[in-house]
Amino acid sequence: MRKMRKEESIRDVVNRLDALIALVKLIYSEPLKRVRRQITSDPVFRAILELADGTREYSTLAEDVSRRTGKHVRTVKAKISKLLEIGVLRTIRQGKRVYYVNTGILD
Repeated sequence: MRKMRKEESIRDVVNRLDALIALVKLIYSEPLKRVRRQITSDPVFRAILELADGTREYSTLAEDVSRRTGKHVRTVKAKISKLLEIGVLRTIRQGKRVYYVNTGILD
């Protein structure tokens, strides 16, 4: 019985968070559209978001994006930092390893 209440409570929290996310996206739809256009028009930003699936560490992600776009690794790393700063990317730690994942905030 207690486990069921905990699961219901977690489900309720998730539902409320989903509603808040939807509300924020509605309120800020125009600014989000502008940021989305800026990011998706840049081939490096776009490649980072496509490849940031939680399976690549920082250097691997930067090198893969560099190969894909032909841009220097330093340029890619600067853009990874920018995406982290604005919350479009986040990190996932697994032991000593840090992986990068697209937050989906612009979806």
